[in-house]
Amino acid sequence: MQTTVTEDNSSESRGDPVPVEPPARRLRLCVIVTVDITLLNLCRGRFEYLIAHGFDITAVCAPTPHAAELERRGIRLVTAPLTRSITPMQDLAALWRLYRFLRRERFDIVEVSTPKAALVGSMAAKLAHVPCLIHFLRGLVYEHGGRVHQSLLKASQTIPCFLADEVISISQSMADQAVRDRVCAARKIRVLGHGSSNGVNLDRFKPVTPDERQRVREAHGIPADAVVAGFVGRMTRDKGIHELVGAFEAVAGRRSDLHLVLVGTYEDRDRPSEEVINLITSHERIHHVGWQESTAPFLGAMDLLVLPTYREGFGTVLLEAAATGLPIIASDIVGCRDAVQGGRTALLVPPRDTKALARAWARLAGDEALRARLGAAGRRYVESSFAQEKVWAMQVEALRAAHARTCSSTETSATEPPSP
Repeated sequence: MQTTVTEDNSSESRGDPVPVEPPARRLRLCVIVTVDITLLNLCRGRFEYLIAHGFDITAVCAPTPHAAELERRGIRLVTAPLTRSITPMQDLAALWRLYRFLRRERFDIVEVSTPKAALVGSMAAKLAHVPCLIHFLRGLVYEHGGRVHQSLLKASQTIPCFLADEVISISQSMADQAVRDRVCAARKIRVLGHGSSNGVNLDRFKPVTPDERQRVREAHGIPADAVVAGFVGRMTRDKGIHELVGAFEAVAGRRSDLHLVLVGTYEDRDRPSEEVINLITSHERIHHVGWQESTAPFLGAMDLLVLPTYREGFGTVLLEAAATGLPIIASDIVGCRDAVQGGRTALLVPPRDTKALARAWARLAGDEALRARLGAAGRRYVESSFAQEKVWAMQVEALRAAHARTCSSTETSATEPPSP
């Protein structure tokens, strides 16, 4: 049953997996995120694996209509007044309630991720003397914006890195930047394997049959012989929607067979301009299909994926697209560089550069052999490095090892004689 954190609340693929030692005892893990989408999408399958390998899981997020769906996955769900925006009074209320909750529950490990939950959750965990605090670093939100705003956001990400016993970055390039920017100490941050938040389900994301491909195209009025580029993600400015539409216009003006499929929804924050939205709505060769529970069929209908994002923690959609055998055009930025191999599985272009994006797009649209070569290499790369069970097994090992280290350190300091 879903619980709300209050002051008086009394709550009770494939790929060869990395070997995981049988647990000495079950560990109580509390995962704190800001909103439910992180639990629903970025942790898909992860909780079930952790439960099967010796963890009892409580997840904390803002109030959600998807409580029953999350609890069917075997976790205990708790809600707290967390927001994605800067809301000082509400943030203080969330801090106090989380502190009371964590002090009462006495979890073995608390894992925080996403900016607001990481900030509030890490402070609450330290105040409650949680024995092991893990910061799962999924992105660097201070990379863009005005100087004052950047400074505030950078400070908000430095605090959980400082308070955590260990920081797990989902990509090496992001870990390197966090160290360069003095957001996190090098001794504290690490990357598991090749990175990623949750790996890829290789049985779900795989090359499709011609019939499967054609069914999706027919359903959306796309010709069988069209060259279809796609985008999957939040329809926001910082995902490069303006550059995406601008580059499409440039290339589509020269190629009447080019179509664009957009999978995702607009958000109130960072919404594209009305001019861009109107063009998406009116253009006969742009197909906006909205949010989709399963993106795999739409990836299967595409010939290439385009992600001109400004910032990315890792770019899970890039792995999913590569797993289906798609060639990729992506921004040459932190996170994207880890999910693809520039020149081998993808073409990388500078962010915010519509002309460079259009050139890469025209090149890939006009070269079927290049698309096939990049796509095949992408599938092999994902199979070798990002199969979900491999990623989950490394996470189990890392969580248990971090808990053992912090407990050992606590016991040692408690038994050492006082200094003379």
